[in-house]
Amino acid sequence: MDPIVVIVGGAVGAVAAYVVPLWLIKSGRSPRLAAKREVSTAISNGALPPNADIGSWPTRLVESRQSVARGRWVMLAAGLIMSFVTLTDFADEGGSLLTWVFAGSAVLLLVDAFGMHRQVKRADALLAAISAGPTGTRNSSAG
Repeated sequence: MDPIVVIVGGAVGAVAAYVVPLWLIKSGRSPRLAAKREVSTAISNGALPPNADIGSWPTRLVESRQSVARGRWVMLAAGLIMSFVTLTDFADEGGSLLTWVFAGSAVLLLVDAFGMHRQVKRADALLAAISAGPTGTRNSSAG
């Protein structure tokens, strides 16, 4: 397979995977994606938005956490499979451009898996902070 086809196809797919959801959120065509982004931003920041309804957030955080926790194993498996593909291609063709594309893909997938692991830990910390309430004692209604 021609390496240029793989590189161009990967670049087009990556841009589409990033740009299309942003366009849907900004145009208001996908409130579900906007809500997911709001939760993801809160997890990254380690705090809820200023005008957040605290009662609805534990459920949203748990759903996001579960989704990311499941996805990290898929991402890790994909990274490991791509690592084996890279080794196989390296044994067959040596250091061709396509081998390096595969190696880069494997590294990105594995880095994403570890980033998702960190996001799960941040979600757990935010969930614990919400459950503790403003005084530091456990709030029984929040979780």
